[in-house]
Amino acid sequence: MNARTARLLALAVAALALAVGAAVLGWRHVHRVVSDPITRPDPDIPGHPEVLLPNLRDAVVVVPDRPHDPAEARAADRFERIHRLRRFTVSTNSRGLRGPEFAVPAPGPRVLCLGDSVTFGWGVAYEDSYPAVLARELGVEVLDAGVPAMKPPAIADWAERHARELDADLVIFARRPDWSGGSRDPVGDLTLAVRRVRAAVAPAPVVLVLPPVSTFDVKGSRAWREEDARIRERLATVPMLELTPIFREAQRGRPGIVLEVEGDAQRVVEQPGGAVLLEARGAGDRLAPEVVALFESRPDLAEPLFFDGGHPDREGYALFARSVADFLRERGLVPGG
Repeated sequence: MNARTARLLALAVAALALAVGAAVLGWRHVHRVVSDPITRPDPDIPGHPEVLLPNLRDAVVVVPDRPHDPAEARAADRFERIHRLRRFTVSTNSRGLRGPEFAVPAPGPRVLCLGDSVTFGWGVAYEDSYPAVLARELGVEVLDAGVPAMKPPAIADWAERHARELDADLVIFARRPDWSGGSRDPVGDLTLAVRRVRAAVAPAPVVLVLPPVSTFDVKGSRAWREEDARIRERLATVPMLELTPIFREAQRGRPGIVLEVEGDAQRVVEQPGGAVLLEARGAGDRLAPEVVALFESRPDLAEPLFFDGGHPDREGYALFARSVADFLRERGLVPGG
């Protein structure tokens, strides 16, 4: 091979490498921004909150698969920060609810589930969402009206506009107080929303469910007991189920990791056995960066019953549904039962 041929070959190899590199980068760009739109602003509700698009068919949603701060998931460099991702699909009916079409009026007993992303079934297939599992547990029709990120006042607005026409015999309102929007009284916002929903669907009973708080939700772990007490004081006549202690008890002994918070110390503890994998300090109400880094460096680590520090996993949603079903049976609130 002469010098000229060698130079041409080297240039060709370099060009091929650049082309392959560009293709790989393009593939990464295309495949890291793969979430399809699933919501739109509702012009008929005050504040125009996001509601689900109707008639979706297997829309793809990509979300973090580890605990994270909401700001991290919105950051411009989020794809450099978050490598643990999960994908799930979303289909909706013609009324914009997750799940199959349904008849109005109801042909039999019907439960309506109101709430945010936990009711929606964030991170899992519809069949694994808590409303779908609850339907199988109770043997009655259950409608999933959960909308990701919907705040308590907007849930009440939606219910006042739509809930009565859905002909439900029981309404389950699953939501914790929203501390993200700068409200002066998130507990008051939630309790007022529950009262508004009760008025909108009367005489159907309303049950309030407080979704479980992950151990990796530092602020929530510090606040959930006080929230529970304050809400019960304000809604003394509303049947109410707090799921956090049920989940904390169910986590004991299950393989995985949990976060223990004491003062400004955050300890990641492995189960079973109780070995401390990491201890960090000084993060306040947020996860310490060292904890986040541990999740990124160890894809095998996960919290039992949760996947992202805010939402149950498939097993967690099943526990959620069974706990709600047991509560309804104990209170004699199962429609048609």
